Order: sequence, then C-alpha cells, then structure tokens
Amino acid sequence: MSKRKSSPDSRNAILDAAQQVVAREGAANLTLDAVAKESGFSKGGLLYNFPSKEALIQGMLQRLIDSVEPKMQAFRDEVASELNPTLQAMIECVRCEEIIDRNISMAILAAGAQNPQLLDPLRNLYKEHYQSIQQESPDPDLAMLLWAAADGLMFMSLLNIEPFPADKADHLMDRLLQLAKDEQINTPCNEQPVS
Repeated sequence: MSKRKSSPDSRNAILDAAQQVVAREGAANLTLDAVAKESGFSKGGLLYNFPSKEALIQGMLQRLIDSVEPKMQAFRDEVASELNPTLQAMIECVRCEEIIDRNISMAILAAGAQNPQLLDPLRNLYKEHYQSIQQESPDPDLAMLLWAAADGLMFMSLLNIEPFPADKADHLMDRLLQLAKDEQINTPCNEQPVS
C-alpha cells in the first residue's frame, strides 16, 4: 500500500529516501521516481509532499541548514567571548563531516547549477553570517579571506580534488582557526601596535 499523507514525518521519510538515492546513485540520478521507489510512497504521495524536483531539493537544502545552524550556534556560544566567534564557528562547521553530508551537498550544488534560485536560502544565511563577521572582526577583510579559505578547503573535499591527504586538510583547518583567534594578526595593518 502506498503512502500519501503530508506530515513532518512523511516529509522527513521522503528526504531520507532522497539522501539514500543520492548516496547510492549520485546526484545526477536523483529523480522523483527513484525517490518514490526508495521511500515507499506513490509518485502522487511524493508529489503531494514535494510538488517538483525543485521543491524536493529545496527541502533537502532547508533540512541541511536546519541541522547545521544549531551546531554552528553551539560552536559560537562556546567562543562568544573570543575574537571572531561567528568566523570560528563557521570554520568548525565546515570541518564537521557528521553534519555536512557530502552526497547531499553535491546534490544541492548540482541542482543549484541548473537553477541558481534554489540556493537563495543559503545566500540569505550567508548574508547574515557576513554581517555578523563584519561587526565582530577588527579586520573584516582578513576574516573574509579566512572564511573563503575554509570554504575552499570544503569544496575541494566535496569535489574530491584535494591535492593533499586528509590529515593535511585537518592541519590547514587548524591553522585557519588559529588565525581567526589570533589578536595580533587580526589588528588591521594601519593600526599595528608600536613596539
């Protein structure tokens, strides 16, 4: 018997199935038919919950954001009294494989390449983080460079194009985090203390 009702449980079951399809078959093979088969929902039941593939991708992205943001806030709270707390939290989240699923990220990126508007929720979230980092950092330009470097390392990993072993990537993330915490480095050039 196929399922049809719409509820948080049914939506999550469909999103779980979509994640399993992507993990097993790759982002290019994420289809509504494959997700319906994987989830046990009829195609009509799936469409009742997610009226299109774009809606399914949006659901996947929103669930990813909803899982990452609380973890990021927890990291931020731990270092709230330190320099660059939002930036530190972002670096910690980027390196946290248990909350950022490579397969889901690739599916979302692939869909975003075809329809850039699907990434609007992520753009809006990044704008919020940008504002926080700008307000918190004594050297906002350096903070942006550190954020870009962390995301660059994450995308190398997502695309499996890292030219170095995983332990080197961990070391580089550690260095980025240390730079984000270093008050000496975070003093803008025109405000360097006189020795």
